[in-house]
Amino acid sequence: MKLRTIILLGTSLIWTSFLLLALAGLTIYPGIDYFPFILIVSGIIFAGITVGWLNKILSLRLEKRNEIETSLETRTKEPERHNTRLQQEIAEHQSVENELIIHKEHLIKLTHYDNLTSLPNRVFFNEMLNKTINHASRHKKMMAILFIDLDRFKNINDAFGHPTGNLVLKEIADRLSATLRAGDVIARMGGDEFIILLNDIGHAKFASPVAEKILHSASLPITIGKNEFTLTASIGISVYPDDGTSLEDLQHNADIAMYKAKQAGSGIFQYYSKEMNLKAHEHIQMEVALRKAISNNEFVLYYQSKLNLKDGSIEGVEALVRWKNPDVGLITPSDFIPLAEETGLILQIGEWALREACQTNQAWQTEGYQPICIAVNLSAKQFQHPDIAELVKEILNESGMDPKYLELEITETAVMDDVESAIKKLNDIKKMGVQISVDDFGTGYTSISYLKKFPISGLKIDQSFIKDIPENQNNTAITSAVIALAHTLGMKVVAEGVETAEQLRYLSDNNCDIVQGYYLSRPLPEQKIILQFSKIEKNSKKRSIRKTD
Repeated sequence: MKLRTIILLGTSLIWTSFLLLALAGLTIYPGIDYFPFILIVSGIIFAGITVGWLNKILSLRLEKRNEIETSLETRTKEPERHNTRLQQEIAEHQSVENELIIHKEHLIKLTHYDNLTSLPNRVFFNEMLNKTINHASRHKKMMAILFIDLDRFKNINDAFGHPTGNLVLKEIADRLSATLRAGDVIARMGGDEFIILLNDIGHAKFASPVAEKILHSASLPITIGKNEFTLTASIGISVYPDDGTSLEDLQHNADIAMYKAKQAGSGIFQYYSKEMNLKAHEHIQMEVALRKAISNNEFVLYYQSKLNLKDGSIEGVEALVRWKNPDVGLITPSDFIPLAEETGLILQIGEWALREACQTNQAWQTEGYQPICIAVNLSAKQFQHPDIAELVKEILNESGMDPKYLELEITETAVMDDVESAIKKLNDIKKMGVQISVDDFGTGYTSISYLKKFPISGLKIDQSFIKDIPENQNNTAITSAVIALAHTLGMKVVAEGVETAEQLRYLSDNNCDIVQGYYLSRPLPEQKIILQFSKIEKNSKKRSIRKTD
C-alpha cells in the first residue's frame, strides 16, 4: 500500500509540475497558443512515466509473488527432501549395522569354530564345559569327557599330503558328530584330536557304549578319490566329579587316559584312574632324567654274541644300549626306549649307539682281535630321518671301520611305513657295503612282494616264535617257514631268544644259520665280551706250533 501511494503522489506531482510549467509559459508568452501542445506532450510524458512505474510495480509484485511461491514450494518440498535424506541415512545406518552383524558373526565363527570341520573349537568347548560343570555342580549331575586321538594319522599327511589329510579329518568329524545325542558337544582341539562332552550320563559306565560307537565309526574305510584309508582311534575318558571338578583336571585326566590307550595298542578306550596320574608323573620325571642322561653321557653298550651253527664260531655281536643311571643303576632298553621313541630323544641315543659301536669294533680290530660283524638296531624314527644314509657314511668314515663289519637291524614297521623311500635309503646304505637285516620278523606286516625288493641280507626270527619250540606246533611251523623263506630269497636266518638246549637243537636241525640268546650268552659289557674273542696273533702262533710238531 505504501508503494502504491508513493507512485500516485509521484505521478500527481509530475503532472502538476507540467501544468504549472504550461501556465507559466502562457503568462510569459501570452500571444503564443501552445498550451494544447504542452498538454499533449506532458500527457504523453506522464503516460510514459506512469506506464514505467506501473511496469515497475508489476515486476516487483511478480518478483515478490515468485519469491513467495518459491518459498512456499521450498517449504512444501523441504519435508519430502528431509524424509528422503532421513530414509537414506536410515538405509546407510542399517547397511552399516548389517555389516557389523556379519562381521561380528564372522569373528564369532573364527574364534569359536574350526575352519576345516566347522565343529566348535577349543575356546567354544571350554566355555560350554565350564557352564556344564556349574550346572552339574548345582544339580548333582554326572558327565564325561572323551579325548579322542587318531592313530598314525601323520602317515596320511606324509604320504598323500595335507589336502587329502584334511578331507579325511572332515569325514571323521562328520562321523563323530553323528554318534552323539542332541545335548552332547563335540569339538576339534587341533590336528587329529577331538574332544566330546557327554551331558548327564547317570553313571560312568554309560560312556562306554558311546566310545565303542566312536571306535567303530572311525575304523570304517574312508575313500578319498582313488585312495582308501582305514584308521583307528584311541580314546581317554574322565568322569565328573570322580576324576575332577574343574575344566583343567577333567581334560588333563582324559588326555592321560588317552595316552594309556595308545600305549595299550591303540584302537581302544581307557577310563582314567589315579594310578595313571602317578605313572604320568613318573613319565615326566623319566623324561627329565633321560634328557639329563644324554647330556651326562650315561649310556653304555652291552654286547651279545651271535653263534654260527655251521662251524660253532662267533659270527658277530649285537650292540645293545643300557642306561647307567647314577641313582638307580643299570636300566634296560624296555624301560626307556619307548619313552625315547615318543619324545624323539631316540635320534640322539641311536646316533650315539651307532658311533660308539663302530668305534669299539674298530678298536677291537686295532688291538688284534679277529674281525667280526657288529649289529646295531635302527629305530623307526632313525630310519625315517631323510639323512640316515649320510649319517651312517659319516660315522663309518670317522671310525675308519670297514663297512662290511657293520650290520643294521631295522624293524618291519620302519620299512613298510613308506616303501619307496625305504627302498631308496636301503639301497644307499647297501651300496656302502653295509649289511642289512629285518629285526623281529613275523611281528609286523611285511609283504613278501616287497621283501624281494629290499636289499636285505638276513631275517631275524622274533623270540616270541622261538619260545616253546619244539613243543608248540604253531611256533615250530612259523619258524620253519621263515627259515625256508629266507633261504629261498638268499638270506641268512638269525633266531633270537634261544634259552634252551632243545631250542638250539631244533634250530640246528632245521638249518637255521645263526642263533643268539641267554642259553649262549647274556649281553655283556665290553670288558667281558672280548674274552669270547680270539686274537689273530694267538691263532697264528698255534698254527706255527702245530707245523713244528
